[in-house]
Amino acid sequence: MRKILQLIIIILGLTSCSNQEVDGIWMSYNNYIIDTDSAYYSGNEGIIIDFDKQTISYIQNDSIVPINIDFKKSKLFVKNDTTNVEFKVYEKDSIEIDFDINIMHVFRPLNLNHKLSINENQISSFLTKSDFFISNYFDENNGKINIEFSDRPYFIDVMFKEQNKKNALINKSWEDEGYWYVKEIKQNFFLVFALDQTADQNIYQIISLDDSKMKLKQLQEAEFGNAKITELKTSL
Repeated sequence: MRKILQLIIIILGLTSCSNQEVDGIWMSYNNYIIDTDSAYYSGNEGIIIDFDKQTISYIQNDSIVPINIDFKKSKLFVKNDTTNVEFKVYEKDSIEIDFDINIMHVFRPLNLNHKLSINENQISSFLTKSDFFISNYFDENNGKINIEFSDRPYFIDVMFKEQNKKNALINKSWEDEGYWYVKEIKQNFFLVFALDQTADQNIYQIISLDDSKMKLKQLQEAEFGNAKITELKTSL
């Protein structure tokens, strides 16, 4: 989050093409590279803009930065700072912002009509009580990857003494370790995980949860996986 906020505070002068007003909470995912011949910084999807409260945040933690939004000029202003970022609105269903890191952040409105009467502890309990198998056509283990959602901290976060620690995802098929975490937004829950340290993040909205099954809505799935996950079932 710190790196993203630093980017927001130092970026100037992007090109705008619209002054449409939008509302609700939007999140960036399925971003794309602007110049494939130049270096780029990946893994920064999950930036959240609340157009109603005029704040910007990041899915991995709870830090919130207040902003001012000028729809006539299509600009976002960081409060108590001279920095401004211009944005483009496309038919009120996507917004593009170039944070000057060779990645176009594509924001889409979140559907927050899937409120669940549960909490993060209940979700963690479900995920950590069983191994799961997900499809992956690159994997040699009969097209399935065996993963464990561990309750211990992700080792890289521990190594670098990160304040907002993710949980470890044990990839038993690859003998590797990724991470996972859950984000709550207005009683809607989102599951994010990566299969190893270099894999892209998979982002899902949790639609329902019972003792044996978690139903998911795909927002972003890593291209190499092509799993099209719609649910996680326990082995119990």
